[in-house]
Amino acid sequence: MRKYFSFLGIIAVLWVGLSFPAQAEELVILHTNDTHSNLFPFGPHGQYGGIARMSSKIKHLRDKNSNVLALHAGDMYVGTFAFNKYLGYPEFKIMEGLYDAMCLGNHELDLGPDILGAVLGGFNPIEGVPFGPDMSLPILSANIDLSGFPVTDFFVHPWLIKDIGGLKIGVLGVVTNDPIYYTSSTAPLISNPYLSAEKAALDLRNRGCHVVIAVSHLGMTFDKMFLSGVPEIDIIVGGHSHDEMLAQIIGGKIIVQAGEFGKNLGELKVDVDTTSGAVSLLSHELHPIDRKVRKDPALLNYLNELRVGIYQDPRFGQVYSRHVAKAMWDHEERWLPNDPFRDPSHMDTPLGNLVADAIRAGVEEAGYPVDIALEANGYIGHKIYEGKVVGNDVMRSLPYGFDPDTGLGFKIKIVNLYGAELYGGLEYTVSMIELADDISLQVSGLKFEFSSARMPPNRVDPDSIRINGSPLIPFELYTIAMNEKLMEFLGGLPGMDLTGRVVDPAPDLLEFNLIKDHMKKLNHLRYTSEGRIIDKSK
Repeated sequence: MRKYFSFLGIIAVLWVGLSFPAQAEELVILHTNDTHSNLFPFGPHGQYGGIARMSSKIKHLRDKNSNVLALHAGDMYVGTFAFNKYLGYPEFKIMEGLYDAMCLGNHELDLGPDILGAVLGGFNPIEGVPFGPDMSLPILSANIDLSGFPVTDFFVHPWLIKDIGGLKIGVLGVVTNDPIYYTSSTAPLISNPYLSAEKAALDLRNRGCHVVIAVSHLGMTFDKMFLSGVPEIDIIVGGHSHDEMLAQIIGGKIIVQAGEFGKNLGELKVDVDTTSGAVSLLSHELHPIDRKVRKDPALLNYLNELRVGIYQDPRFGQVYSRHVAKAMWDHEERWLPNDPFRDPSHMDTPLGNLVADAIRAGVEEAGYPVDIALEANGYIGHKIYEGKVVGNDVMRSLPYGFDPDTGLGFKIKIVNLYGAELYGGLEYTVSMIELADDISLQVSGLKFEFSSARMPPNRVDPDSIRINGSPLIPFELYTIAMNEKLMEFLGGLPGMDLTGRVVDPAPDLLEFNLIKDHMKKLNHLRYTSEGRIIDKSK
């Protein structure tokens, strides 16, 4: 009898195993980041990007696959005349039909949370007229407190849950809390992203989510070093640092990023075991969004109307077609690895040198002699491509800030600093250069050397600093031109009190105009990396 029941027990165990196998579902995640208002194709002969091409590719991959989730990792705002004219509203409305959610990026807050809320609600706060219906695309950020901005708070959520196929998917958002990216009034609204992500991920897991995705606008370095250590997260879809990155597994997390400006659409395929909770990487591909991708015909008339609206705006005119200059080669804004045309120790860039020289030349022509001009790498948006340069190319290179009267960007400020203060500022700008380049400088009238192999704050060689060929004198007062945001940032550094040091130039000195006018005068752009800034450890 005991043998009989033992036999039945074995059969029962086998039946359970056969009847209830491990449940696995494939999930496809389409992802972009840092598209920066590039509604229209750009680059030589419109080679790259454009939201009509992106729309076509997303729709194709949705039709091709089941269980598809499309995510945008932030910074849809700011970068072209399309944003300066329409404040992002048309792009939001197009994205409603393409994406399931978007992470809040720091640039979505450039004009302040109240302006963002107005646009999301379908209202143009600059012109005081309606845009249209309010926006339904979920925007996510778990580490921002918008309780003081109830309209914006209505549209922004810490996380969402999507049921796709047999999967319950939790998606949370986090945005960088580095104050350099915000105004002094907005920065306090942003809290620790890692603690916020941990809480949101736990909330989602407690609500029964099979997979938890963090859509991150922190940057690749911070995704890898810190966000990957947050429990309960399975996948990190990244942005902010503009990196083209095929999937990596760090701390058990699958981490991806798709580059910048809508030049790629990422396609991540994972296998989700709903029994064990395991998420396995199947494949990851970055699909180029270029001339080989057919434009979505459903968007072409609408996009043409938007372009005509920009042309007809007296502030802008023919910014997509009128000649400004000719670039004799690509003028890079980044330090490219293995660049055969650049000494690896040179930390100045061709476009950085052009921008800094343009600021200096422009303020001096306006009657404000200065010793040097500065620009931060983080305020230079994109390279200038070889060939014809038009106004929108200049805007893409200098996209930040917003002047409501002109629709252009940062104003220029002139500041008096003592040599010792300048040295301290230079030291700070190279203190984190191996992690991120945003606060490092491009310069005109200044040269210096540093070593990234040394520990901060002892990286800059004070004896190497030259102001127009002369050694730096610690107690001499130097006159320096820079944009208003860089001045605000430097003025906020410890021990840097700029009270009474600011010389306000004519109000029409806008950075965009100075760079565009400088390019026009040069006509042919031939800038290179010259060794204005040298890292002696390279």
